[in-house]
Amino acid sequence: MQDTTEPWEVLVVLDRVHDESPAVIDAFRDRLPLRALHSPAPHGVVAALNVGYDQARGRVLIRCDDDLTPAPDMVRRHVAHHRGRDDVGVSCAMRDVPSATAYWDTYGREAAARRTAQWYDREPDRRWVDWSAHNSVTRTAWSRLDHGFDPRFVYGQDSELGFRLARSGVRIVVDPALEIEHRGAPLSAANRVPRAYVAGASRSLFQRVHGEAHEVTVPLRRGLRTRAWDAGTALTAAALTEWRHYELLGRGAESASRRLPPNVGRRVVAFCVESAGRAGRRHGSTDLSTYRPQKSRELQRERPATG
Repeated sequence: MQDTTEPWEVLVVLDRVHDESPAVIDAFRDRLPLRALHSPAPHGVVAALNVGYDQARGRVLIRCDDDLTPAPDMVRRHVAHHRGRDDVGVSCAMRDVPSATAYWDTYGREAAARRTAQWYDREPDRRWVDWSAHNSVTRTAWSRLDHGFDPRFVYGQDSELGFRLARSGVRIVVDPALEIEHRGAPLSAANRVPRAYVAGASRSLFQRVHGEAHEVTVPLRRGLRTRAWDAGTALTAAALTEWRHYELLGRGAESASRRLPPNVGRRVVAFCVESAGRAGRRHGSTDLSTYRPQKSRELQRERPATG
């Protein structure tokens, strides 16, 4: 339950039912102000999000994905940020829940900590970059957008929406008290490496659509090791240009990380992730529907990865 005196509702959008989700929802109907919308055919994340935002009844629209664990004061804290104003968007950091995997021990733990820190370290005018699975805006702010989530962005749809919110005049804030547990992070390099390729392709599409969004300039790294690293990832990205290459590379990195010392395995995974991101940016398709199988393959691999 939520600790709030404000009227509120939970709206769940089911994009095709293929598990026990309806039964789980029914079990909570007597405890929560709950509505569920069912789509008999799968239309994808973007369509489900747009339906949810359009059908929600409240003034404050709080996004909370199904792999997040909200605290009892979540609704109250979000509503407080929007009281009497429509020009604020609340972006909430996610904290990955540890997993008992070699990937977590060698690479995932440090990567997750860096990712969480980015929410708090980002310059205010770049906070839209981290707009993701847990945030809030008012109905008025949402309605001012030219459209909802862009169906071209099968991946990267969240930050693309965050960019347009910021461009429309919404000031994005980050509230540490709303940091939330995330239970859907990658569990293996076999998932993380090809996902990086898709993220790179998404960035390429973003630049094509929003050329006015300036890139953050990364300072030239000095030192022999860092220059060798940059050259190596650039060469790998030039040689391995397709998504399927990084599926294979990811599986290889996962296998290697289980056998190598942790500090070596970490660098192997990091090298593959950075190479994949570069390759996706340079060579990936901007028709992101090409990469729809990525998520289903990740889900298929999760069970073996936890064993």
